[in-house]
Amino acid sequence: MVDAIVLAGSGKGEIEKKFGVSNRALLVIEGKFMVEYVTGALRDVASIGKIVVVGPVEDFQSRIGSKVTQIVQPGRNPFESMLHGLEALEPSGKILVVAGDLPLLRGEMIEDFFLRCEKKEADFYYPIVRKEVYEERIGKGQRTFVKVKEGSFTGGNFFLLDPKVIQKKREWIMQMVENRKNPFAMARILGLAIIVKYLLGRLRIEDVEKRVENVLGMKGVAIITPYPEIGFDVDKVEHVEKARELLSK
Repeated sequence: MVDAIVLAGSGKGEIEKKFGVSNRALLVIEGKFMVEYVTGALRDVASIGKIVVVGPVEDFQSRIGSKVTQIVQPGRNPFESMLHGLEALEPSGKILVVAGDLPLLRGEMIEDFFLRCEKKEADFYYPIVRKEVYEERIGKGQRTFVKVKEGSFTGGNFFLLDPKVIQKKREWIMQMVENRKNPFAMARILGLAIIVKYLLGRLRIEDVEKRVENVLGMKGVAIITPYPEIGFDVDKVEHVEKARELLSK
């Protein structure tokens, strides 16, 4: 059984100002709060147990409190919020950490990811999406892509991990979480060899996995997912209209 943490602590950004909401996860798109799409997808997965949402308790409790295990206050950044979620869960197995602004997420996408993870033994798993797959479904100009030998990819907005990874490499993981949308900053964290290979067009997914394993002392695996919706988070005003367009089809 896997427990889940939903990170929904962001506020005071352009979406909140434009649409007059206290938290973008509470923006209503096609009749639902964005966070409801996420918690609904999680509840549809039989292998997911407890669901903890990390966000402003006073804003979330009356709206989704009955649909999740617990709501806890966020930290000062995504990593600290994740730690708050872990403290509430006290998990015995792996946990799935999910962004709270994924209105296109569905249970079958998570189930497919879990099945792909089962084929590889690792301490943590991260979904990646091919550029051509993403642009066919979502459209162009929505994400940053990184080109490696296997193609161009963007990262997903959840990951599966063993909580022991966090305890052993807290500082390193905090840097990676904070720079998760900046591939060049992440490359700098991983070291010069990764940067050189990337600039020369020789970088492979396996190279990154091996470097992460050397730094962490634990194995991480990139999972290529056929579901581009996993890579679409609503963090800009223009993303709201795109989400409405896709959900209305």
